[in-house]
This record gives sequence, C-alpha cells and structure tokens, in this order.
Amino acid sequence: MLSVLTGIIVSIIEMFYAIKFVKKWFIEIQFLPLKKFKFLLREAPTEFFILLIFFYSFCVLSGGLVTAFFARNAKKAYAILTGSILFIIVLFHVFFYPFPLWLKIIILPLFLPFSYISYMVGNFVELLQRKK
Repeated sequence: MLSVLTGIIVSIIEMFYAIKFVKKWFIEIQFLPLKKFKFLLREAPTEFFILLIFFYSFCVLSGGLVTAFFARNAKKAYAILTGSILFIIVLFHVFFYPFPLWLKIIILPLFLPFSYISYMVGNFVELLQRKK
C-alpha cells in the first residue's frame, strides 16, 4: 500500500505543478494566483484545458509507473489501482469546479484508458525487473 500511496502523491504533486506550468504559457492568466482557481477556470482559453488534459493523463501514467516500480508483488494490480484512485480524485475535481462541459465529457472516457496504460507500464516494469 505504500507504493500505491507513493504513486498517488507523486501524481498529485505533478498535477499541481502541471497547472502552474500550463498557466505560465498563457499571458492573460499568468499573473492570476493559483488560489483563485475557480476564476481561472471560467476565464481560461480552450487551449489551456487541452494542455491540462494532456498533463493530467501524463500524471496518471507516471503515478502508475512509480507504483509499479516500488511494489514488490502484484505490480500490475497496484498500478491499475493507482490509476483508478487518481481517476476518482480527478472525477471529483472536475465535477466540483466549474470546468467547461466539453471537458467533463472528454475527461471521463480518457482517464480509464490511462489507468489501463498504467497497468501496461506495470507489466513492462515487472518484465524489466525479471530480466535483472
């Protein structure tokens, strides 16, 4: 369970920094503090959300990789558990903040495949560690 917790914490930290990183790319929202995240979501352009979806997906993938790397047994199961937990966290995040409707519709079918890709990453890490 420590490996799952480590993967989730790494992913959440990556998501936090992804928001800050993507925010720097857009001049009109660059000086808005992260504490006013709801205002940012109402005023941000569409490209902001597209990049945010990309970085959220990458964070789920890297969280599964970290989990699979630290898990001793059942790497695949723990990687997909991490992806599923992160999917639930982002699901609550999306529905409790004023994201656009198209983002809410896109993000639901997008995170479950990335949970499965985390499973595949766990399989790959298990294969690499068996060869050692």
